[in-house]
Order: sequence, then C-alpha cells, then structure tokens
Amino acid sequence: MTKKSEHIDESTPVMRQFSAIKSKYPDALLLFRMGDFYETFREDAKTAARILNITLTKRANGKAAAVPLAGFPYHALDNYLHKLIRAGLKVAICEQVEDPKLAKGIVRREVVELVTPGTAITDNYLEKDKNNYLISVVYNESAAGVATVDVSTGEFHLSETTPDRLKETVMALQPSEILCPERLSGEVNALFGRQVLRITPLDDFFYTREMAYETLTNHFRTKTLKGFGCEKAVLGIMAAGPIISYLRQNHQTNLEHIASLRLQIDKDFVLIDEFTQRNLELFRSMQAGSEQGTLFSVINDTVTPAGSRLLVKWIRSPLRVIEAIKERHNRVEYFYKQHDKRRALRKLLSKTSDLERLLSRLTTNRAGARELRNLQTTLELIPEMLEIIATKPIFKTLQTALKPLQPLVQLLDRAIKDQDLPLSIREGGFIRDGYSKELDEYRYIIKHGKEWIMRLQNSEREKLGIPTLKVGYNRVFGYYIDITKPHVDKVPETYIRKQTLVNSERFITPELKEYEEKLLTAEEQIAALEYEQFQEIRAAVLKEIKAIQHNAAVIAELDVLSALAEIADRNDYHRPEMTEKSRIYIKDGRHPVVESLLPPGEKFIPNDTDVDNRENQILIITGPNMAGKSTYLRQVGLVVLMAQMGSFIPAAEASIGVVDKIFTRVGASDNLAAGESTFLMEMNETANILNNVTPASLILLDEIGRGTSTYDGMSIAWAVTEYLHQHKEVAAKTLFATHYHELTELEKYLKRVKNLNVAVKEYGDRVVFLRKIIPGGCDKSYGIHVAQMAGIPAEVIHRANEIMVNLSSDERILPTDRIKYKKMPEPDRNQLGLFDQRESELRKRLNEVDVNTMTPLEALEKLNQLKKEFGT
Repeated sequence: MTKKSEHIDESTPVMRQFSAIKSKYPDALLLFRMGDFYETFREDAKTAARILNITLTKRANGKAAAVPLAGFPYHALDNYLHKLIRAGLKVAICEQVEDPKLAKGIVRREVVELVTPGTAITDNYLEKDKNNYLISVVYNESAAGVATVDVSTGEFHLSETTPDRLKETVMALQPSEILCPERLSGEVNALFGRQVLRITPLDDFFYTREMAYETLTNHFRTKTLKGFGCEKAVLGIMAAGPIISYLRQNHQTNLEHIASLRLQIDKDFVLIDEFTQRNLELFRSMQAGSEQGTLFSVINDTVTPAGSRLLVKWIRSPLRVIEAIKERHNRVEYFYKQHDKRRALRKLLSKTSDLERLLSRLTTNRAGARELRNLQTTLELIPEMLEIIATKPIFKTLQTALKPLQPLVQLLDRAIKDQDLPLSIREGGFIRDGYSKELDEYRYIIKHGKEWIMRLQNSEREKLGIPTLKVGYNRVFGYYIDITKPHVDKVPETYIRKQTLVNSERFITPELKEYEEKLLTAEEQIAALEYEQFQEIRAAVLKEIKAIQHNAAVIAELDVLSALAEIADRNDYHRPEMTEKSRIYIKDGRHPVVESLLPPGEKFIPNDTDVDNRENQILIITGPNMAGKSTYLRQVGLVVLMAQMGSFIPAAEASIGVVDKIFTRVGASDNLAAGESTFLMEMNETANILNNVTPASLILLDEIGRGTSTYDGMSIAWAVTEYLHQHKEVAAKTLFATHYHELTELEKYLKRVKNLNVAVKEYGDRVVFLRKIIPGGCDKSYGIHVAQMAGIPAEVIHRANEIMVNLSSDERILPTDRIKYKKMPEPDRNQLGLFDQRESELRKRLNEVDVNTMTPLEALEKLNQLKKEFGT
C-alpha cells in the first residue's frame, strides 16, 4: 500500500482544494482522502492525533510554513471514525470522486457524508442492544416539542410536554445528540451541555411551523400529517421537521427506512426520569457504573438485539393504560404456561437477524449480499412463528402484522448464493448461477475460456480440412486463427485477414472477435452486472420496507414477551392484578436484583407492602443502617415498574393500583462535574418530586437531609412529610426511609402516616438484622454495631459507646422537646408546618433569601450565618 504523494503546503493545488472544502465545513473535522489514506491537516490534525493516538507530523514545501498532518489507512475508517464520534465531534468524510488515472490535473474531491454522534450507523459505534437517539427540541413559555429518531433503526416519534419537564423527558432517553433552534442554543447548552455528546444549533428557519410541516410531508410523500395522528401537535411537528432537514444536510439522502412518524402521548406512559433510572439502578449500577447488578441485566433474557432494545423501552416507559398492561400480561402468561411453544419460539427468534438495522444499512447503501441472505433467512422463519401464535385471540394484532413475504423470499432465494458471500458487493461472486443468463455467460467464459478456444480450433480444423489450423493470441492483435500458406485457398469468405507472415496468414472471424471481447472484459462485466442486479434486488426489498419493519417490530415484541415468561418461570415471578384503585398491595415482595446476587442456597427475605391514598399514604420506615431499608424501598419501586411494563413480578401475589409517575430520592452522592454538592443534589431531586408529583404517583424517599447538619436535615424531612400529607394535589403514596427517628412522632398527628421498622434481634452486645419489615417505629440506629461489624478496632468501639451514653443523657442534644406539630392551614403552599412562633423571625429571613441568584458556596455561607444567629 502506498500513499499518494501530494504536497500539502498552501501553494499547491491539493492544499488549496483542501482549504476550499474545509471552508464549507468549518465546524467539522475533515477526513481528506489522498490515495490510500485519509489525512487531516492543521487543527484537525492536532485533534485527530490526540483522540486517535496517531502520529502528528509536519510537512513543508518551498516557502510554506510547516503544516500539521495526521492520517490513517482508508480501510481503517470504521475503527477510527467511532472514536472521533464518541468524542462528540462532527466528521466530514471527503472522498476522491473520480479515477486518478483519468483526472486532468488534481483529483476531484467532495464531502460525501457528515457523521455526528446522533447520525452514526456504523457497527463499531452502535451498541447492539441500545438505541442511538438524535433528539430535536423547541419550546416557548408554555409548551415544548420533542422529536426523537434512531437513524440506525428508523424509529421516529414526537411528543409535547411542558418546559419544566423538558429536561426529564429528553434525558430519560439518553440521547447522543440534541438539535435546537439557534435562538435557544445558549439555554439548551446550559440545560444539557454536560450530559450529551453534542448539541447542534440549526437555523431558526428550520423550526418554523411551515418549513417543518413541508419537510415532513415531502419526506413521507403525503399532503398532510393526519394519517400519523399528529396534525395538531404543532410544537412536536416543529421539532420533527428539522431532524429530516439535518439528516439530509448530512448527506443521508436515503431515508426510506424512516417510514413512519408516531405521536407519543404522555398520559399513556409512566415517565421514568433520569433520577429514578439512576436511583432504581435500571440500567447502570450506582456503585460500579456498569450494567451488571441492574434490573435490565436481571430480566434481559432476550435472544435478539431488537428485543433487547425494546425491553429497554418497556422499562423506561411503563404503561399507564390498564387495558394495555393486561394485554401484555395475557401474552406473557401464555408463554409462561406453554413451555414447549416458548422454547420453540425462542429457538426460532435466536436465528433471526436485526431487521431494523439491516434495513437502515440497505437504505443507506451500506449493506451487501450477506444482509440480503440474512433477510431471507429471517423471513423464512416467520411461517413457523405464526404457527406458534395462531388461533390465539390475544395475539391477533401480532398475527396481522407478521407477513411471510413469500414472493420476496423466493426472489432472494433465486438470486443470492447460500455461502461464501463477499464482504463488499464490489467484490462480486454473490449472485446465484441461473439467475441471470448474461451473467452466466460471462462466468462460463471465465471458467471455460480455454476449452472454448480448443473446441473452436478443432471444429474449424474439421470443417475446413486444415489439420495445422491453430487459434492463438497476442497483445497486439488479440485472438486470431493461424493458417499456413499451403491451406490459404481453403479459407472461407467469413474469415477476415489481419496479418501476413512468411509461412502463414492470420485471420479473425466475427464469432472469435465477439468472444474475445467477452473474455477480455468478462471480469469487469461480471462486477458491473452483479452490482446492477444487487440494486434491482435492493429496490425490490425496499418496496416491502413497511412490511419488513412491521415484522421486525413483532419479532422484537415476541422476543420480549417470551423472555419475560422465561424469567418468570425461572425466578418464581407471578402475575400481578392491575386495578384503577389507589392501593398498592404486595404479598411477599422481593428485590429482583438483590435476590439474583445472593450466594447459592441463600434465600431473600420477602416483605409485604400496603400503601394507598386513604389510610396508609405515607409509610415512615426506620431501622438500623444496613438492615435493608433502602433495599425495601427500591424493591417496591421495581415491583410496581415491572408490573406496569407488562412483566410478572417477584412476589407471591399483588394488587397494583396503576401509578402515573415513580419518583425516587435515594442515597447520597456528589455531582462534582456539574458543581453540585451532595446536599444540593438531594434538594434538586426533592424539588423535582414536589413540583411534579400527583396523587396518583409513587414516591420513594431515602434519607432526605443526609448532606447537611442533623437539625437542618431533620427539619427538611419533617416539612416534606407534612407537605405531602396536607396538600391534596400532591398527596401521593410515599415510602420514606429515614434515620431521623424523631419523624416517627408524625404518626400521632398525621392520620395517613404509618410507622414501619426493620426487625432486629439483640443477643447481648450482638445484633442480628432480620430483614423483616414490621409495624411500629425504631428509636435506635445501631450504628456502633455496624461499625463493629466493619472491623473498627475494639478500643474505638468501646469509646464510641461511652460517648453515646453521655450524649444521650444530654437534653440539649435531643430536639424532640422543641419540635411541635403544627397543623398546616389549607391550602397555604408556602407553610412549612415546622417552625414554632419563636422562630418566625428566622422564617422571615429565609423568605428574603433568593436562592436562585446564589452559588452553592454563597448558599452555604448564608446558611452558616443564619445558624450562628438563631442556633442554640
């Protein structure tokens, strides 16, 4: 492999060409094709060398200053491209668009593709079981539009929400890239900048209703968007149109696989915000930050990439419509009970290919013969799948959507070989013999060329009676028939004289000339014919793109349903009863993840849960550290989520009143990257809950106030509990685990507050955690016992016990004599319900503080000042 030697200083034509192209894409890193290499120059070269860990060199020519240069072989593009994209870069791929041998002067080059984190579809960049979302947002003071696309699968949907819920709506999907109008770029960067790989502002013109609407109708070749059910979603449309414009700007002109647009209605789904996804460890564990030890890892027994991606969506967006939940439960139950059919279906599913991403590669001209063969293999399995779910009314919609597409299967079977298929269609050799008469002739010529020459020679000898006749070849004249002088008079009129030698004459015939042309051009003709036939077959496949996408969707759903049934069977999960009532009752509930991580032979201790809006609205859970309070909280959240996503649950039985949202405030950690302390993170999450909760929500609170002083933390925890109890519009079902045992006093004053605690057995100075939730409060934390279990030296433990006795006898330490319950007036939303009359001045001073204009450090300084003034 050799690098094309072209100078790179500004005075050379190639460098002027580079500069001209780079000026059109100033925000992109330009990969400039030079012979067998992609080169980068100047600042691009420095960036590429740093990210890709490749050598940065400098070249100079004549009077030009040295120009930074870094490059890599063209065949390594995919390996390097994904690294640049993961760094959040926009990459412009500039190719040589004419044959260097035919070029007059400098080779013509053009940017053929722009790749960004949200538009990449290379296998090295994509994760098989994860979607790669590009999201577009637009908003005003009262509403926000959000549109989402996965270019690798063709999924495209829009929704509308409120500005205050925009961030949680977007970040719940974990996008790779966000688009926004230029006018909003500053606000969008402030809102999302640290959390996505790239934010791309577009001209405001693309976000006008007229432009967005026209872009979408042109793309879908429709006059209106009524058929998609989103005609009235104006802001959603204004967000969706720019996505198509952006993809076309990026030279992705083949977008046939983005064949539909779906309106996602918030009221149909439970929105699981980023806090809850993290706190319930749905996809990433809080300790290791990996997939291991998450709900997804425990219940993901899918056998297809598309099934795995769909499971992520189901976990991320549980259902709120009870009929839809029951439909999923019915289908899971069928496979749960039908063991043989479940096994047969999963065996079939494991043989399928990822049709969603296969279609995206096909529409963008990245697919080859192997994808066509994989498509055929998958389609051939569909009749057997239909047989498994046939005659069952619960699968009627799936049966209707699943199409065997027999004519297409037959075409692919006739056209594509079974094995030894090339990686690239340019290599040829993938069309089956017998599919094309013309192609067969060229292949025959290549394979049997010498045999044909010998047959021609023998037949002409016999026909003309010239035993010395020979068919020969040279580079000047090509193929010829050599006849010695004594036999020249026997030559027929059809022979054309080409050359006279001393002892012989050389002739050609039309038949020989035609065959010569075929033989000499056969390889080129074979490659061209196969490419042409591939494009014809590709076009035939794309005519069925919607049917294939429907098949892909059904295959993914069958995979998830059968996988959930498999997990339920294996882990002793049971079907929950779903109701419209407010009560959540769980009998012998278990934490699915913790249970899966227990050593062999050890059983998880199950616990009951009974919470509703009428009598048991707020459950305050106290108990020792490490006794299982946090596990219990997460367990309830996961059971409800699993039930509403359509899964069976780890419980003996359950009656689940459908919730509209699940909120969590669990654990304590810093978000240093965002400049947030532990306490500020706690307050952000708590504020998010209080500002968005409804009576139909489920709240899981764990240790509010740990990030600040004891009195501050307890005051906030107390006030939050009162607030949730006293205001009907936020009176959600709440489980509140706390180490503030003083909060158990609230059961005396608030009728819907109930105390629970984690049972403990004491044996002298030893403590055994029973992991059982029982009624009543707990007034001991057993923190010193936990320290002893952790291996703290005996001397330290002994001294800690002495100090605890002294502190416990000091009345100044105990605050309960000064915390008086105060009935909150209805419906004063500003009343904290905690401060007594003596502290009215403190309340006044607090109300004067504008926390929105303060930095975290200023807030802490102000808090410290107030503590000095009003503390005891």
